[in-house]
Amino acid sequence: MPILRATLVAGLPAPAAAALLTLAGRPEPAGPLIGVLAGLLLRGSPAAAALATLWGGAWAVLATELAEIETADAMGSWLEWPGWPGWAVGAVLAYALAARHTPGGVRGVPGGVRTSRPPVAAVTVAAVAGAVLAAGQLAAARAAGLTLWTDYHPYDGPGWYRDLTSALWYPAASVVLASVLAGRLRGGRESWAAVPVAAWLGAALAGGPVQYAQALGVTVEPPGVALLASLAGGGIGAAAGVLALRHPGAAAGLVGFVALRTLQALDRGPGEWPEPLEVIADPLLLVTPFVVVAVVAARTARRAARRGPGLVAGLAGPLLIWSVYAAVGPRAYDHSTQSGPYAQALLTALLAPAVALAAAQIAVLTGRSGSSGDATSHGTSTRRSP
Repeated sequence: MPILRATLVAGLPAPAAAALLTLAGRPEPAGPLIGVLAGLLLRGSPAAAALATLWGGAWAVLATELAEIETADAMGSWLEWPGWPGWAVGAVLAYALAARHTPGGVRGVPGGVRTSRPPVAAVTVAAVAGAVLAAGQLAAARAAGLTLWTDYHPYDGPGWYRDLTSALWYPAASVVLASVLAGRLRGGRESWAAVPVAAWLGAALAGGPVQYAQALGVTVEPPGVALLASLAGGGIGAAAGVLALRHPGAAAGLVGFVALRTLQALDRGPGEWPEPLEVIADPLLLVTPFVVVAVVAARTARRAARRGPGLVAGLAGPLLIWSVYAAVGPRAYDHSTQSGPYAQALLTALLAPAVALAAAQIAVLTGRSGSSGDATSHGTSTRRSP
């Protein structure tokens, strides 16, 4: 069963590989190595392979922290710079390897239908939307004080790594939204590779220079790090965009978590909310992710009459957020505005599979009982004819 194999990949090899590589001094390749393993073990189930890799990253961090082996920051670095999306790269490798063995139809294409060339309208809309959303979010975040790009102050500074995480997040969110939007156009879903790549290029061309210009005032790190983070974030969004186009239920989960993460950013932004809202904001934002996971998983599973699609749809959003935070790490010594959201992303990623699986299973069972009841009330039988 894909669910059992995915659980085994995430729960055993991922923490072991992360611990061994950390002891060897180079934990960064853990994500790609687990991605290759997941792709080979989950052949024919590309979505399960990709999500198992990302979930394995969450378990790797938890297990190594419990063993007092610090990997969280180290796995989110490359060449001494944070922003290496190792687990996201592993998820892409897992998806690509597992998709090569997809049975039936044309490999990797929903329904076995392949268009002769990508539809110009869908690709164009994806590129333009990616550019507009990326540049717009970056400008709005700077104007609202959500992104400051200033040097770190050891007592009350805003934390440079928090802004670096945003440098990954805004392009990722832009590419996801642009891919979902373009996927609604004629031929958009069938062009599940061309549309996210076009959105990624649009976000990179528009958002990359903006990120670079905003980070010019920082002296602790070169502004090129912000540019690389922008490109990496767009790549994470493109991978999620592929999942959204190939699995329609996942699109709802991804969009829901993009909106939720925006609300969380506003809650942590400068200024105080009115007191009645301040009292309920934090508990509400802590519970809401699991509500979104349950609703998306149940809705998708009921429509598909299977729990697998519901599980994929429910996990897509939490693992998108996690893959962004895992690329930088908690940086607890830097500022709570980085370590706090990181911890929440980790907790949500770890618990989301249980919530999604339970919601999907209940939706399938209630859907079957409802169908059986309807058939009985109309004097018909649900037993298949021989």
